[in-house]
Amino acid sequence: MTIGTVHLNRAQFLRLLGGTAAAAMLPVGLAMSPAALAQGSGELIVGISSDINTLDPQMSPNDVFRHTIRSTVFEALVFINPDTLKADPMLAESWEIAPDGLTATFKLESGVTWHDGSPFTAADVVYSLKRVQNKEVGSPFAPQLVAVSGVEAVDDLTVKLTLANPVPGILANLAVIQIVKEANIGAINTAPIGTGPFKFASWAPGDHIRVERFAEHRNAPQIGAIEWRIVPDSQARLAGMQDGTLQMVALVEGKDVVQAQAAGIEVIQTKPYILYENFNINTKRAPFDDKRVRQALAHAFDRESYAKAVWFGLARPTINPVPQEMATYWPESASMYPFDLDKSAALLAEAGFSKDNPLKMEILTIQGFDSLKSMALILQDNLNRLGHQVTVRELEVTVWLDRVLNKPDYDVTTDNFNTGPEDPASMFNSPNLAPTSNVNYWNPDGYADLVKRAGAELDHAKQIELYQELQKLLLDEMPQITVNHLPLFFLGNEGAKSLVIGPSGIDDYTKVTQ
Repeated sequence: MTIGTVHLNRAQFLRLLGGTAAAAMLPVGLAMSPAALAQGSGELIVGISSDINTLDPQMSPNDVFRHTIRSTVFEALVFINPDTLKADPMLAESWEIAPDGLTATFKLESGVTWHDGSPFTAADVVYSLKRVQNKEVGSPFAPQLVAVSGVEAVDDLTVKLTLANPVPGILANLAVIQIVKEANIGAINTAPIGTGPFKFASWAPGDHIRVERFAEHRNAPQIGAIEWRIVPDSQARLAGMQDGTLQMVALVEGKDVVQAQAAGIEVIQTKPYILYENFNINTKRAPFDDKRVRQALAHAFDRESYAKAVWFGLARPTINPVPQEMATYWPESASMYPFDLDKSAALLAEAGFSKDNPLKMEILTIQGFDSLKSMALILQDNLNRLGHQVTVRELEVTVWLDRVLNKPDYDVTTDNFNTGPEDPASMFNSPNLAPTSNVNYWNPDGYADLVKRAGAELDHAKQIELYQELQKLLLDEMPQITVNHLPLFFLGNEGAKSLVIGPSGIDDYTKVTQ
């Protein structure tokens, strides 16, 4: 029987989704401390869709965490400039890469202090990098340092990294490694101490996260405090912008952007390729260990219709996580995996699944991320119309993290990731694709070696060739299904427009005013 290709329009999608959730009550914020009021002017109240699950910056790649605590309380050696995609100084004021690419020496900023007043030194950097590398710690950022064979403090303000092989993207890798204080590790999940422009004030799980101005910072912020309020419903967040109870909304989706523009609310956005949405697949669980099943799922999702119906054309459909703006992009990937339910049915039949023996599958998705839920519902609907049995389960973020990362127990989940456009090595060493620790549990023969070779290649033409080989392997095996490329969107009032959204997921709030 011919199944045919079915495209959803926006009205059909909205009927499938089931309408808008009821507005949520905004939690009451804390009063600003007298010290913060004296040091800075005003406070920024930000609506976010979900909570964080830790205060340790070396343990969470969670999107909300990156744009809150990691961006304000802690700092890395360098910051990726969103305009140039090059590294700017942060805790390191300068650096030198040896001609052979096997050592990198960093001169640190002098006079930097931790929030408790103690001096920041090279020993803190050494401890932090070694902690990320420690297998017992289990940091998801360990793949970024896989080539670092040694790290030493030359003196109090000089750190030297020894590399097992040249790493052209070493600065991009280090940009996502926040520096922590060894003496604070025992208390980091309740009272974190950093060197950033804001110091931690409070975290009430499910309600708010609050930081206050660190006046001694070398680039002290212009506001006295930031409070992120957990408001799961997108309409409640938009209402907060309209009535002034919120001055910013972080990580908004397509419908929010359209409504905000109609209401005259400022939209703050990045370049159009910073983020990608995807389905992650547990390749260690049958039948998803069969690549034909994974390929069938890729053909069963209509990326073009999804981009129009859910993102209102703000998203760019793609099957390739590498954006076309990167020199390493493989152009032939643009024609791969068109929406084709006939092809999906045929691949599933080859793998032994039909209406008489349906594929049974659960898709997990995260509360507060309406677009990701939409992805799950569309894939569910398409596969069920083929006679299969697909369910969708929406989970609170901490429960989702347990099911997907901490104690893996899932078939397929929706997710999103930063592309790491500053260097392709960042993407292929991310928690989504790192050979030995990716969320898909996918590491076929030769993959780890190819990732290593591509990341170490100094010849630009050869590097492009190696990264295109990686894309070919990835798109044949399909351990994860990329859906689109996206900007990051924030809503903000006039004073919030000075927010700098970094491409590596680290933002700069120091110029924001209220």
